[in-house]
Amino acid sequence: MKLPYFKLKDALEEVKNDFSFGSGTDKLASMSKLFGKTVANVGLLAVEAGIEAVKRAPEIAGNMAKSNLDQKRHLMTSEQIEKHEEMIQRGEEAHRHRMDKE
Repeated sequence: MKLPYFKLKDALEEVKNDFSFGSGTDKLASMSKLFGKTVANVGLLAVEAGIEAVKRAPEIAGNMAKSNLDQKRHLMTSEQIEKHEEMIQRGEEAHRHRMDKE
């Protein structure tokens, strides 16, 4: 999912023009716009990264369960082993589903 980032180049050009030709109010306004757009872009990037992390959460949980099962199977009850195997299966299904979409 691609989010609509602000074009900071345009905002920077506005700042340059206002600093060359604008009044004090224009300078402050253009700097505020540049700052706001930068903050918004950082927020959008965080959202995009969060979305990707949520999409991959079942895969990551499945991988962790597999690693845990490989290392500690001898210490687990049959119920714990079964739960780990279910998590591994869900992780593999999520991975296949994500690969089919990409």
